[in-house]
Amino acid sequence: MQPLGSGDPARIGTYRVLGRLGAGGMGVVLLGRSPGGALVAIKLIRAEYAEDASFRARFRREVDIARQVRTRYAVPVVDADTETASPWLATEFVPGPSLADATAATGPLPAASVRALGAMLAEALDAVHGAGMVHRDVKPGNVLLALDGPRLIDFGIARALDDTVLTATDVVIGSPGFLSPEQAQGRPVGPASDIFSLGCVLAWAATGVRPFGTGPVEALLFRTVHDPADLATVPAELRPLIEACLAKDPARRPTAATLRATWAEDTPADGWLPPAVTHLIAERSATMLALPDIEATQADAAATRPVEPPQRPLARRRLLTYVTAGVATVATGGSTAWILMRDEKKQPPSAKPVLRLGLQADLSGPGAATGKAHEQGIRLALAEHNARKDRAFAWQLTTADDGGDPDRATEAVRRLAADDRIVAVIGATGTDAAGAALTSYDEAGLTVLSVLDGDIRHMNRVFLCARPSNAMQMYPVAQYLGLHDLDDIALIDDETEYGRQVTRLFGEGLRGTGGRTILPATIPPDAPDIDARARAVVARKPGAVVFGGEVKTAAAFARALSKTGYRGPRIASQAAHDPRFPAEAGAAADGWLLVSTATDPLAAPSARPFTRAFRTRYRTDPPSFAAEAYDATHLITTCAEALHRPNPTRHDLTPTLRKTTYKGISKPYAFEPENGGYVGSTGVFFYRIASGRFRYLGSDPGKV
Repeated sequence: MQPLGSGDPARIGTYRVLGRLGAGGMGVVLLGRSPGGALVAIKLIRAEYAEDASFRARFRREVDIARQVRTRYAVPVVDADTETASPWLATEFVPGPSLADATAATGPLPAASVRALGAMLAEALDAVHGAGMVHRDVKPGNVLLALDGPRLIDFGIARALDDTVLTATDVVIGSPGFLSPEQAQGRPVGPASDIFSLGCVLAWAATGVRPFGTGPVEALLFRTVHDPADLATVPAELRPLIEACLAKDPARRPTAATLRATWAEDTPADGWLPPAVTHLIAERSATMLALPDIEATQADAAATRPVEPPQRPLARRRLLTYVTAGVATVATGGSTAWILMRDEKKQPPSAKPVLRLGLQADLSGPGAATGKAHEQGIRLALAEHNARKDRAFAWQLTTADDGGDPDRATEAVRRLAADDRIVAVIGATGTDAAGAALTSYDEAGLTVLSVLDGDIRHMNRVFLCARPSNAMQMYPVAQYLGLHDLDDIALIDDETEYGRQVTRLFGEGLRGTGGRTILPATIPPDAPDIDARARAVVARKPGAVVFGGEVKTAAAFARALSKTGYRGPRIASQAAHDPRFPAEAGAAADGWLLVSTATDPLAAPSARPFTRAFRTRYRTDPPSFAAEAYDATHLITTCAEALHRPNPTRHDLTPTLRKTTYKGISKPYAFEPENGGYVGSTGVFFYRIASGRFRYLGSDPGKV
C-alpha cells in the first residue's frame, strides 16, 4: 500500500480512506475501512470520464450485474455510487498478492497448484458468464491469491470502463499477451475469449513467461492471432487442457463449466499453494491488517428521536381486532405463485390515512418457520400501533410468499413494488431470494429492511441490514478464542458463498492480528466422504473447531465429528441457529456453541412485554427472529411518524430510515447512511445446545 496523494480524498461515502492500492489511466484504487471495521478496495473514477452519459448508463448496468455474481472465487461489489461527480465502487478487500506479484517474487507455481488454480478460476468464470458478463481482462494482475483460493477481480467492471472511452474501430481492449485472437483483431467477444485468457494465465503461472512471448504490442498481437502458443516448458500433465483453452477458434475451446467439471477433483481442501507463496500471503495479510484503529461511528438521530417500544401489552380483545381475515392467491405462470394476505375485512377507521407495509418471506418452503416468525412479529407490532388513539395513520400488511426461490422472489417483488401504497418492505427470509429481488426494489425506490440477510453484496441505496454482516458476526468468536487462549483452530468452510463470507475475514484476522494457527478444511454440501474429512480434521489435533457454513452441512459434519470422539470446543455460525441443526444432528449437536444475530426474547429482560403480548396473541412462545421483525416494524413506524406528513411515501421514508437510531427490544439499530449496513458493536449473541435445545448465553464472550 502507498500513502495517499495530495489529490486523494480522505473519505469516500462512509469509508475512511487509508492509502493507495494502485492507479491507472481512469482512476485510482484506494483502501478504505467502513464504520463497522470492514476493509474494502475502492475504485475511484476520474470525473472527466464520468461526464459521458453513456459511461454512467453502462457503469450502472455493470455494477448491478456484478452484484449478482455468486462465487467464492470472485471478489464481490459491496457498495457503489454511480451518480456522484467521481463515481466509485467498493469491493471486498483481499490482502494477499496478485498472481503476477507472487510469481515474480517466488517463481512459477508447481503443477498441482496450477491445476487447483485452474479449477477455482474456472468456477469464477462460470459464475461470471452465468450472470451474462464477459470479463475481457483475465490476467495475472487481476487474480489475487488467498490461502483458501484465488479471487478474480474487476469482473464486469472493466467492460463498462473500457467501452466508454474506447469506441473507435480496431481498438484492442485487454492486456496484450493475455487477450484472445478475437480481442486482438477487434472482433466481438464472448465467454470463449475469457477461456483463452485463462489458458494464458495458467501457462504464465506454470512457467513465469507469456505463451506468446514479449516485445512490441504489435508483435504480441500478431503472434496471438497467427502463431501457436509456446508451451514447451509447461509441464506435460498440464499441456492438453491449456492447449485446448488456447485454440484459435472460439468454438473449439472448452466452456468454463466444462473446465470446472474436469478439474473439480483438483480443488483442494487446503494447502493449495507452495510454502513460499503461503508465507508471502501471510506477510502481506499481517501488514495490511495492522492498520489504524476504527473510528467511532455516531448515528445521526436528527431525523427522529430514539423511541422506546411500547412497554404495556395490549389486551387480547384489542390485539385480535386486526387479525388476518382473507387470503387471495394469484397465478403468475408456471410454478410461480404470489400470495396476498390482508388484515382487512375489518379495516382500520377511515378517519386516519392507511399505509401499507410489505413482507417478502418464505412462507411455504424450507425456510417457512423463519418466514412465519417474521410475519407474527410484524402483525403484533402493527396491531399495537393501530390500537393507539394518538396514531397519525393506520397500517395494513401485504405479504409476498417467495417460497425461498429466487425466480418466485423476482415476480413477487415486482408486484410489491408496483403497489404505490406500500412504503417499505421487511424481508426476505432467504439470501438467494433477497439477492434476486434487489434490482426490482432499487428500480422502484422501495426500501427493504432485512433482519436476517447479512450478505454484504446486497447493500445498495434501498437496502437496510438490521444485523451485523455475515463476516462481522464472527468477531465475538475471535474474542472468545482469545479469552480462552485457544490456538490451532480448525476452520471449516462448506464452499458456499455464505461459508466464504463467514470464514475468510475471520481466518485472516486470526492469523494476522491474533497470531493464531489456522487449520483450514473444506466440506462441501453432500460430501460423500464427510466421515473421512472429519477424521482428517481431528488428526491435526485442533484446539477448537469452527464451522462456517449452511445448516444441512453443519448437521452432517457434527455427526461425523462426534464419531471421531472429539470433545474440544465446537463452534458454528448463525446458519446453525436453526431447529433443523439439532433435529438432524441429534445427540451430536449437544455442546456446540453458536453465534446468532437473533436474541432470545424469553431471556432478554427488555423483551418481556413483547413475550407476554406474543403469548397472548399466538398462545406460544416467540420463535427466533420474531422479536427482530417486531423491532423492524416499530422502527419503520417511528420514521413514518417523524415525517409529520398525512401520507408519507416510500421515497420520503428511505433517507429518514438511514439517519435514524432506534432502541429495540432485541438490540439498538443504526445504519451507515451510504450503504445501509448495520452500525454497532452489539447485535451478536451466543447459544449453546443442550438436550437438543438452544440455551441463550448472552452477548459477552467473557461470560460464555
